[in-house]
Amino acid sequence: MQSVEDRVKFFSKDKLKKYRELLAGSIKAYPGLFTIYVLLAITDTSLFSSMSIVIANLIKNITNEGGKSLFGFTMYWYSWVAVGWSMILAYAVTEFFFNYVGGIWTRKVEIWLRVKCLKALVDVDLTFYSKNQIGNYMTKIIGDSQGAADGLNEWSNNLIYIIIMFIVINIIMFSLNVEIAAIAIGVFVLLLIISLVIYFQYRKATIVSLDYKQNLDADNTDRLMNIRLIKSSGTELSELERIKDFNKIYAKKINKTVWLGTLLLIFANFLGWILPGLITISIIFMYNDTYNLAQITALVIPFVSTVTILAGAMFLLPIILRALSVSMNCNWRLNFIYSQKSIIIKPSEPIKVNQINKIELKNVEFIYPESPSKLILPKTSLVFEKGKSYAFVGETGSGKSTIAKLLLRFYDPYKGDVLINDINLKEIDMPSYLDKIGYVEQEPQILYGTVMDNIRYAKFDATDEEVIEAAKKASLHNFILTLSDKYDTILGERGFIFSGGQKQRLVIARMFLKNPELLILDEATSALDNIVEKEVQAQLDKLIIGRTTIIIAHRLSTIKDCDQIIVLGGNAGGIVQVGTFEELKNLEGHFNKLYKAGLMG
Repeated sequence: MQSVEDRVKFFSKDKLKKYRELLAGSIKAYPGLFTIYVLLAITDTSLFSSMSIVIANLIKNITNEGGKSLFGFTMYWYSWVAVGWSMILAYAVTEFFFNYVGGIWTRKVEIWLRVKCLKALVDVDLTFYSKNQIGNYMTKIIGDSQGAADGLNEWSNNLIYIIIMFIVINIIMFSLNVEIAAIAIGVFVLLLIISLVIYFQYRKATIVSLDYKQNLDADNTDRLMNIRLIKSSGTELSELERIKDFNKIYAKKINKTVWLGTLLLIFANFLGWILPGLITISIIFMYNDTYNLAQITALVIPFVSTVTILAGAMFLLPIILRALSVSMNCNWRLNFIYSQKSIIIKPSEPIKVNQINKIELKNVEFIYPESPSKLILPKTSLVFEKGKSYAFVGETGSGKSTIAKLLLRFYDPYKGDVLINDINLKEIDMPSYLDKIGYVEQEPQILYGTVMDNIRYAKFDATDEEVIEAAKKASLHNFILTLSDKYDTILGERGFIFSGGQKQRLVIARMFLKNPELLILDEATSALDNIVEKEVQAQLDKLIIGRTTIIIAHRLSTIKDCDQIIVLGGNAGGIVQVGTFEELKNLEGHFNKLYKAGLMG
């Protein structure tokens, strides 16, 4: 991410480039809606600004200084009043539809940005998650997608208003009196420059406070997600004090934005007050001796109405710059997310897999991208035959779970190939392949939602009866019936209300429902106590029957009946032994040492 110093550069080349991409993308996503939005903005602004013409001609008509005709029609004072009311009515209708269409477009752009970010987070490889705090990025997605869209809408419609208003007002003022118009524009420009100086200081302070707030929000989210750790450690009071200290720092940062924002607002109000008065004094001073009262009145009132509208631009310009600044900064942060490139390259013409007959690791070596200097798995070649069960055992860090991650294509091998039916996994259509794989890991993945939805995640088109039958096979049905809403019970974040064994049973129910050809068990029971492990293992034993199964083992008792056991040595030693349980337990070597160490559960 860029530093604060870089991001306060309003016209940063990279930032402008990315914002042009946002503009082009949002217009391309909703071209019809954007066109209607712009046309309504032009119409709305033209009607509002043109009211000065009506006022000027009404005063001229009353004072007999002109305003007698419009497009060849004779106009009386009540004629101009009728025109004015008609314009007010048209303006009210246009204003309503302009704000309505603008609101719809803004929310669609927000949704478009959010989906774009979430797609990027789904597509990116796992190295991104190992290096970044996901809570921080979710805060950015939620806040910045709304900020980028709201800012885009706010500055664009106000900019259209200012441009059209400035053109119309200048035409009116210079048609009334060139000298007074020049004075009004001169004062306006001078005060505008001063306001911009104040604004850019305000903007820098806002960026600093916003950055701190987002980091603070992410930190608070992380603490709440680990609330069990806080409560079990008895650190509630220290956490509360910690939050108070951080918020004191935030209060100091936000205080600067408050007083600069107040100064900017006061200055804009001052301009709105002084400019009409200054113009009135100038007209009286310059023309008191040459114009009569009617002529001065006919000049003062239209000029006051026009410069009042002009002064209104002073209120809008800081709003435009602030909205543009917020929108650009939000877009810049979002761009960091959706510009992430995955190191897992998808094939341009993927090959679909109808069934998994053979799996082969061919001369595979693996190094984690996060630690490129450490070899995890040396050159390894293995073949997994359909319908057989295989187990990997070894010390922590020997590369057992790496095998599962390679088969699921969480990562690609550093060297060598993973072959499915003699086809490189890099060329395979992953959804068609993963649809035939069941994965049960040590930390069960539970979604926020109902029990029914969580089990059905394995097969979206499954009926309620099929889900219930899967739960029965996993010995979870009876427990679910004791819940307040049974299968409609909402599971808290990460399955908060389920125990470790119940979470594993839920995942096993998913697998029964999915009925996969290949089953990967990655230390699926290692986090459970002995009694619960035996209960869960009994369900896994039923699940394994008739499937190609790859087991990453923590306890040797879970792999006694496997067709083949592959023993991995520590410190990237690779495969050191291969055989059945009975063959290896009495054979001198690494497995025998593990067996004698009592790793039988």
